[in-house]
This record gives sequence, C-alpha cells and structure tokens, in this order.
Amino acid sequence: LMPADIVGTNIIVEDTSGRKRFEFQQGPIFGHILLADEINRATPKTQSALLEGMQEGSVTVGGATRPLPAPFFVLATQNPIEMEGT
Repeated sequence: LMPADIVGTNIIVEDTSGRKRFEFQQGPIFGHILLADEINRATPKTQSALLEGMQEGSVTVGGATRPLPAPFFVLATQNPIEMEGT
C-alpha cells in the first residue's frame, strides 16, 4: 500500500482535441468516513499521509494542498501482536 493509494494521484488525461493534461483522481481519504485496517502493516510514508489528513484536515498531493470533507472520521485498527520484537 503506497501513499498515493490513500490520498490519490495526478493522472494524464487526453481531451477531444488531443491535448494532454494532469487531472487529480481522489483517493479513499476524501470520503467522510475512512476505515483503515491494520495500519501497522502500512509503510511509514503511508501512515504519515493518513496522519496528515487526520491532523491537518487536508492532504498534499503533487505540491497542492487539498482540503478533506467535513465531517471527516478515521476508524483504524492495528495488530499489537505483530509489533512485538522477534
């Protein structure tokens, strides 16, 4: 799971005249309620992207800050057994 899988990404779109441009495709964090299961398995960058949305109420993608909808709730789980040492 990568940060772009949560916040979204810019994709190249071609219009009817053949011109290409970037268009932002929103990720699941732009819903009012986000269910994140076992967040301890995600990479630190992915966790950081999720925490940015929770703390700031917005996410930054491609240098542009995009606000999240209100209300915005995150329900997350983590598995404490996998966090123990080996």
